[in-house]
Formats: sequence, C-alpha cells, structure tokens
Amino acid sequence: MFNKSSFPLVVSGIIVFCVIGWITSSIYSYFSYSVPPKFSLNGIEIDSAFAKDLKFSVCGDSGYKISHIGALIDGKEIELNGTTKVGAKKFEAPFSTDITTYSDGIHKLEVYAIDSSFNKNKSVQTANFCVDNSPLRAAFIESDYKVDQGKTLHIKIQSNKKLAKAEVEFSSAKYECLPDSKGSTTYECFIPIEAETSVAEYPLTVDLEDLVKNNLKLNSQVRIIEVQFPRQRGFTVKKEKLEEEKEISASAKVLDEALVRWLEQSPKEKMWHGPFELPVNVKRITTPFGEIRMTPELGRYIHRGVDLIDNPKAVVWASQIGRVIIKDRFLISGNTVVIDHGCGVFTLYFHLENFADINVGDIVKKGNPIGRLGMTGYANGYHLHWELRVRNISVDPMEWTKTVY
Repeated sequence: MFNKSSFPLVVSGIIVFCVIGWITSSIYSYFSYSVPPKFSLNGIEIDSAFAKDLKFSVCGDSGYKISHIGALIDGKEIELNGTTKVGAKKFEAPFSTDITTYSDGIHKLEVYAIDSSFNKNKSVQTANFCVDNSPLRAAFIESDYKVDQGKTLHIKIQSNKKLAKAEVEFSSAKYECLPDSKGSTTYECFIPIEAETSVAEYPLTVDLEDLVKNNLKLNSQVRIIEVQFPRQRGFTVKKEKLEEEKEISASAKVLDEALVRWLEQSPKEKMWHGPFELPVNVKRITTPFGEIRMTPELGRYIHRGVDLIDNPKAVVWASQIGRVIIKDRFLISGNTVVIDHGCGVFTLYFHLENFADINVGDIVKKGNPIGRLGMTGYANGYHLHWELRVRNISVDPMEWTKTVY
C-alpha cells in the first residue's frame, strides 16, 4: 500500500533523475555535436551595389546555439557593426561595415558562424557585392537630334557605370533604355515617330539612377522633319473575296490585342545583329511606307508598311533573327506571321499564301523561310505587306535595312 509520507521523496527522486538525465544529455551533446550551423545571408543579391556602408543581415535556425559570427572581405577579417555574439539557435541580426576605403568594383564577402559546442562547428556563406562610391556621370552620345516623320529616333547615352534605371520621356510617353550589349555601360533607346507626328521641336528628358540610388537628369531637344508622303487613289477588293475572308479569318482586333500582349513579353535585349534584310527578292515596291490611301472599304488611312512584289508564291523569309509570336489568319492581313526581335521591335508579314514549317515560340534566323508570297486578306494581287513596329508603332522598315542599330 502506498505510503503518503514517502511521496515527497519519490517526487524528489524523479526530479533528481531528470536533472541528471538532462545534464548527461547536454554534456553528451556538447562533446558529440558535429553538425555545422545553419544560417542564411540576406540583403546581398545579384548585382547588389553599396556606397559607404555594406549592409546585410544573418538569419539562423541551427540545431545547436551559435556562439558568434564574423566576416571577411576579400579574405581579410573585418569589423562588423552589430552584435556578433549570438548565444541562440534562432536569430536574425543586422550588420554593417565601412567600405569607403575599398576600390569600386566587385568584392567577395565571407560570413562565418561558429556554434558553442566543444567541436566549435563552423559554416561559411559567401556572396559577391559591388562597391560604388563614385558619383554618377552620363551624357548623350549625340548632342543634336532630328528625325523624319515615320522614322525611328535612336537615343544613345554613355554612363560611367551600370545603371538600375534609364528612362526617356518624349512626347508624353516613356521609353526604357537598355544596354547596347551585355555588360555595356552604353544605353540605347528606340523611339518610334509616327507618320502623323506634328512637325515641331520637342523636349526630351532622360532620368538615370545607378545601383546605389544616385540620380541624374539629362535634357535635349528633338526636331521632327516633315515628309511629303505620296497619295494613292486606292483600290478595290471584290465583295465575294471579303465575304470569304470573314468566314475563315479572325478579326483585325484580335491581331491588335495579341500584339499588345506580346509587347509586354518582348525580351529586354536585342536579338538582332546587323541590318534587317528585305524578306523577298524585290522586283519592285508598289506602295511605300506612309502613303495616304483612300479605299471604298477602309476609307482614308496611312499605309504603315511597304508592299513588295516578287513572283507569286515566292518564298518569304525572316528579315532578322527573332521569335515567332503570331502565326494565324486575320481579316485584313490574311495569313500573318509576326516575329519579335527583342526591345519591343516586331516585323510583320501579311497576305501570305501559306506558312512554312514554323510554330509560335520558334526562334527563326535571318533568311529562314516563314511562308510564301500570296494575296490572302484585304489584297487584290500577289504581294507582301512588310511592316516593322517599335513599341507597337509602325515605322519605315526600309530605314532598318540601311542603318545598323
């Protein structure tokens, strides 16, 4: 039978036993633990740049409490501003160190954590960062800008360093400037000038920001030159053909909406090299860019491409390397292929007889077949309507065959 007077002794024995067990377990863990600490280095991502102070944080969730943290830059121990003694398994600690004496450019940061076990287990995390203590300097490569109606305005800016932002504001619209090649500090922007743009001098502003948030603003002027676009009395397309096209084609609105969507996905780099090429063996150009037309079905409008004549059903090829983003039949443009060349530059090929063995998403090289010359859609004879758009605004494609952008 249980003796109540012995209860305190039993409880005390249990407590002593538990304490001894805990002490034994702790001692065993202290001497035997061999798992390196677990922690992450935060605040330094790819292309991270810092001026004056390098700031980062260390976040730990380790199996054994961490004793302390240290760091090296380029292999040399540094002094950290922050609590380097931890004494816990879970923690998040911010740190900073003075980098004003370091040269501009890439440096290597090594952060280590050592636990408080007998084995002093150690882990190291590394990251590259950029020191940028220089003021931001930049300038237009050309001091004077003038451009014809319907052509492409090409802006180039030379910076002394890599930029986080380079944005042009022109005629109430904004355009992103991108490096002209990988790793370059020359930034360029393609601005489409619509054929209907009023002849005048327009202000142009560029907002620049480097990786450490220094800002700079550049200003210039752009003079739009008048072009006397030709006029055409127009042509007619048989009613029966238009009715047939309506039955088998998507509306022009579907094409317009698709181009808007694809523009948002255009790569932020040039895919092309050298000039664009004419996509057929041109026998003659029947309709130039910008010609003012008047037709019974469409009324008055500006022709936004060039109509090229070659033999009926002749091969049509890609004028530059790019990705096929549209391959379909539409009411006005007929069998249509659209190729994205990067930086929001598209080429469009209308009225094709049929398509080559290509699919949306394919990368086609300059000169690869994309179809055959036809007269599908709103057309009354065999020809290729070839169009080039920058940011979904049509510009004279012939300019891109004569100028290397």
